[in-house]
Amino acid sequence: MYQARILEQHELIDELVSEIAQNVFLKHPEILEKFGEKGRSQTFSDLQKHFLHLQTAYKLQAPELFMDHVKWLHNVLISREIDTRLVLTGLSIMKDSVKKLPPEKAAFYHKCINEAVQWLDEHHPL
Repeated sequence: MYQARILEQHELIDELVSEIAQNVFLKHPEILEKFGEKGRSQTFSDLQKHFLHLQTAYKLQAPELFMDHVKWLHNVLISREIDTRLVLTGLSIMKDSVKKLPPEKAAFYHKCINEAVQWLDEHHPL
């Protein structure tokens, strides 16, 4: 039964990642235009990593773990001269999508994502 729940959660996360990615591509078609399949693949990978970090933060009840991940990603993107608005868009969409998760987990994820979005907004280079 435990394994079935884990599998269901992975399937739901995969669905959410796909849904979020499609919305990111609609808002930022330049990802596909500029980076092609590599951009598509990287977007999916980044969104999955966001969920993995959220899951870890939730299990440990340590929201700072997700914030550390977001700050690290921000620094990586800045060093590669990639627009951090892409991450902001993904996280903003993700914030709404997590409502499909169990309520306690959704609330925790939403809070973490909201704090990350605020931090990125404040640290976005103009």
